[in-house]
Amino acid sequence: MQEHNGYGQYCPLSMAAEILCNRWTVLVLRQLLEGSTGFNEIRRGVPLISRTILAQRLKEFESYGLVCRSSSSPGKPVVYRLTEAGMALGEVVRAIATWGQEWIEVEPSLADVDTDFLMWDIRRNVRRLPSLPDRFVVRFRFPDAAEGKRLHWLVFEREDVDLCYIDPGFEIDVQIEAPLKTMVRIWIGSQGLSGAIASGEIQIDGPRKFTSNAADWLGLGSLSAIPKRPAELRVLRAIG
Repeated sequence: MQEHNGYGQYCPLSMAAEILCNRWTVLVLRQLLEGSTGFNEIRRGVPLISRTILAQRLKEFESYGLVCRSSSSPGKPVVYRLTEAGMALGEVVRAIATWGQEWIEVEPSLADVDTDFLMWDIRRNVRRLPSLPDRFVVRFRFPDAAEGKRLHWLVFEREDVDLCYIDPGFEIDVQIEAPLKTMVRIWIGSQGLSGAIASGEIQIDGPRKFTSNAADWLGLGSLSAIPKRPAELRVLRAIG
């Protein structure tokens, strides 16, 4: 007899859990909610997911009525966009993320930082200020990262910000260097940028007109303003 994968309950919570509680589902939804529409763009925000699983999740979303897919013409890339029902999940995903920011101890997660995700998250949250030049290039260096993951470039253009893993060949305006754990702590709001600069844990070099307001254009993670609960009350993230 074939096993039934549902919970066998008619309540709204169990029906929603059958859709939302598969591995990677909420993270893929987060990327769609933040405006990613192409397959490769979505995957850059969830770099550890396999292409097969991502394709499966997107197909499931379409069958549930959370996503619609389209293409401008045959042979052109497919675009994924949330339906009204999918957009309504924004509050759900935000609530889960807020709980994690408040209640989960972050240090165990810092043992194995995903550099690609960190930089993609930074790229998504930086601010294109009017005071910046038409092309503004920031080089990040993480000396303790794995080989091939130590250097990253953000290229601010008028319309977008591009993330490069090899030198794009443009003049660098600002250089940022920090250990990975320090950068993550700053990004999620558990360590202050100004304090890290004062202690030398992070170095931001370049013209003062750019470095003096680095916090304004660099921004922080979208949940960084939410304070952590006292350490003795936090829960540990399950590893593995």
